[in-house]
Order: sequence, then structure tokens, then C-alpha cells
Amino acid sequence: MPSRRKTREFVLQVLFAADAQEQDPAAILPFLADHFGMDDERVIRMDRIMQEFARELLAAVSRDKEAIDDLIARLSHHWKLHRMNRVDRNILRMAIAEILTFADIPLAVTLNEAIDLGKKYGAENSSAFINGILDRMKSAKSPGLELAGFRESLGLLDEPTTTD
Repeated sequence: MPSRRKTREFVLQVLFAADAQEQDPAAILPFLADHFGMDDERVIRMDRIMQEFARELLAAVSRDKEAIDDLIARLSHHWKLHRMNRVDRNILRMAIAEILTFADIPLAVTLNEAIDLGKKYGAENSSAFINGILDRMKSAKSPGLELAGFRESLGLLDEPTTTD
């Protein structure tokens, strides 16, 4: 049975292809799922449980893409979203969607998986960049916080701190 790590790699490929073609990831998923479904050695072939995880994660990214992109832009000082490495941008989208959607997955697991994906598929400094953004998010996230509430709490990060 493939792991969630392999499933995340597959989801990253779908997100990358969708981003490159400026399409909804749901439109890309069937093509890539069919392509990998034909793998006779079952190296990448996903079982039903991992297919559901992949679909739910892609749906979360697709559904909340605008809000997630807004969060990434607010968390990444000095970087415009469109100037980010496409791999990094999509790893961040996937990780943030996972953090906000899958409460059963420990935050540390999601962070480590995203950083490892950055090391494997990103540029030389991708893992550090991804770690910095997600660490900033981690410091702002409260347990059980939903996307709307999280966006509000990010405003606190942007407020200057004063010492009287």
C-alpha cells in the first residue's frame, strides 16, 4: 500500500500541472490518475484509501485556493506569490490545505512532509523557504482553528509589537 508521502507527491504533481496550465486541479486529476493507474508494478498506483486522501486534499486546495494564496502572500514577506518557485508555491498550498482540513494529521507530520518534498523536488533553498513560511503559520495557528478564523489571527502577526 502506498504511503501518504507517495500520495502527497502525486498531489504535488497534480497541483504543479494545474498551476502550469492555469486550470483547476480537479480537471487535471483524472488524466494523471489514469496515467499512474496503469503502472503495472504498482510503484505509484494508489489504493482506495490513498485515492480518497488525494481527492480530499486536492478538493481542499481547489476550494480554498484564493484564501490559501492570500495566506501564503501574507506569511511570505518580500515575496510575491507569482514570483515564487512553482514547486514551492504548490507545496505550500498543499501543506496549508492539509493543516486546515485534516485535523487528524499531526501538524509536525505535515510540516516535515512539506519540507521533505521541498528538499526532493524544489530548488536548493526550497526546504528552508517552506519551513520559514510554515513555521510562521504554525506560530499563528490555534488548535481547531478554521480557515476564516485563521485568516483573522494572521492579522495579529502583521501588527507591530510595542513595548511600553
